[in-house]
Amino acid sequence: MNKDESSHCQPCGRNTSELSAVSEVSFIDIPHPNWIEIDLDNLQSNIRFVRSLIPKETKLLLPVKADAYGHGSLAISFAALEAGVDFLGVAHLFEGIALRKNGIKARILILGPCSESDFPFLIEYDLTPSIPDLETAELLSLYLSDLQCKNPIKTHIQIDTGMHRFGIDPADFEQIEKIFDLPYLEIEGMYSHFATADMPNNSQMHPAMQKQLSIFDELVKKLEAVGKRPKICHIANSPATLLFANETRGGGVDSGAFPPSALRAEETGGGKSHAVKARLSEEGVDSSNGGIVYDMVRPGIALYGYDPLGKCPSQFNIKPVLRLRSTVRALRKIAKGEGVSYGHFFIAEKNITVATVAIGYGDGYFRGEPNSGVIFIQNKPCKILGRVCMDACMVDVSDIPSVKVGDIAECINGEFSPLISMESFAAEHRTISYEITTRMARRLYRIYRYKNKMLRWDELQILFGLSNL
Repeated sequence: MNKDESSHCQPCGRNTSELSAVSEVSFIDIPHPNWIEIDLDNLQSNIRFVRSLIPKETKLLLPVKADAYGHGSLAISFAALEAGVDFLGVAHLFEGIALRKNGIKARILILGPCSESDFPFLIEYDLTPSIPDLETAELLSLYLSDLQCKNPIKTHIQIDTGMHRFGIDPADFEQIEKIFDLPYLEIEGMYSHFATADMPNNSQMHPAMQKQLSIFDELVKKLEAVGKRPKICHIANSPATLLFANETRGGGVDSGAFPPSALRAEETGGGKSHAVKARLSEEGVDSSNGGIVYDMVRPGIALYGYDPLGKCPSQFNIKPVLRLRSTVRALRKIAKGEGVSYGHFFIAEKNITVATVAIGYGDGYFRGEPNSGVIFIQNKPCKILGRVCMDACMVDVSDIPSVKVGDIAECINGEFSPLISMESFAAEHRTISYEITTRMARRLYRIYRYKNKMLRWDELQILFGLSNL
């Protein structure tokens, strides 16, 4: 942003004199003290990068559950589909319905288990359910039979290979076979989920991941032997896809193991190298049957631009999609010996200048420990003083003599500085990037970077052809 932006209402860019002349102002014209920037260009860049790691024919599913990990499911979905994503994934039925009601026509897989109450909506909104057990499959088949459906409904079977959350025990092969034989069901897919893919053991898979992959691979081969292998088998999440599908990687996972050229996004399709195939073979996995990649991958956090291993800077060529920004709302001089914020966990050891920044835990900016973390103002890191409040926090700006009310405050922005990256913020609060992004408050205004332009949602709707929504 340029140096004059602080004199404008953020983030709409209209100045105060313009607004005062308007008798009725729409919500999008109201100034906001803090906001989220969603970089759809970075999202599409991340999609191209992941595409470069997998064979051209491999499908790509983007999870957009939990409002696209807090990034906004509609904008993310339309931008991702434009970039070539094949499937969208949601956790619950209502998330899929919301996408359909807002113009999404692509394939949507409900990753949460299907229940009997879902059945009517699956058909009405053309959603693909996940089948967690034989009983649910039989009930769905019976329901479709009663309706005398002309076409079978496409489904994916959930397999519990070790996560122990949802799915059928792969040892119950007879039950799995019975599902394939039920009328009105087309078993299009079968999948499982890794529990330890983000915990590599030196340069190899975690033993538990290796075990899960072997179990899944064995089941795929058994089904193939009886002519029932689904067309779309999938198990790879973000860390599995990034670490074990790139032909240039061999097997290392440490940042020093890969030259930068090996991690740059390419526009051409990729594939599994001989080194990856050899390693998978050593670990008991038949790479000719798909290895890690199989027929589809489901990278979530990586496509949103955050390192699934929590490293910053990331070893992978991914770019963060979300930036959290705010403004300075007040300035004051604090004398030596004075306390700041709730509990006075900070006591000034000298005379200082304090800025109040409009960001707090009510916005999803974690409260955490007192006197921890920094916010950047005028390109300088400013220490947070005492406790973060619900709607604001106080920072030391003594070293910025030109600071003024309205200055931009960079709160979370990995491209600006690794000190305030999503990964660093998560590490500081002993959590993961997923939790940070999904807790971003809805009261935060959202603006979007798309095709190198900053756009409001109403402007973005027009570009996506959604002006009638």
